[in-house]
Amino acid sequence: MTIQKLTQLVGDANLGKRVFNEAMDLYRQRLENGDVRVKTGAVELLNFLHQTHRKCYVTSSAAKETIIQTAEITGIAQYFTDFISGDEVKHNKPAPDLYLYALEKSHATKSETVVFEDATTGILSAASAGLDVVLVPDWIDPEPEIRQKAVRVLPNLLEAISLFK
Repeated sequence: MTIQKLTQLVGDANLGKRVFNEAMDLYRQRLENGDVRVKTGAVELLNFLHQTHRKCYVTSSAAKETIIQTAEITGIAQYFTDFISGDEVKHNKPAPDLYLYALEKSHATKSETVVFEDATTGILSAASAGLDVVLVPDWIDPEPEIRQKAVRVLPNLLEAISLFK
């Protein structure tokens, strides 16, 4: 959840920022304690994509340091070519900027790119960039009108391997 969303929910910019920062502090503590886990099937999918010589990128609204730290601690950093942060673009998700920048940086075309997303802002961002989005819902299931923007909805990342065979 973004500071903007929290501010809308609580009706106060300072409180929204404070709640967001406290949530990030709790996340960092969980990360340092090894309490953060990857999605079901993530390692298997990443291993398959690596073995079939496909490039993978993390494209996240989070700070780059947090993205890399999360990938390292969860043991999946080696599967990624690069980590692209919302800090690197003018407009973060749900604007398309982050995914358009990722395309530019990776020299990939839209037709050879698949985005896996679990969040509403990410789905909107990728769809606005003209990319195929596969939704793998997390603890908040997006509304039906958001789900419709996905080319597929899968229960976990293990199911995604069949998309590449």
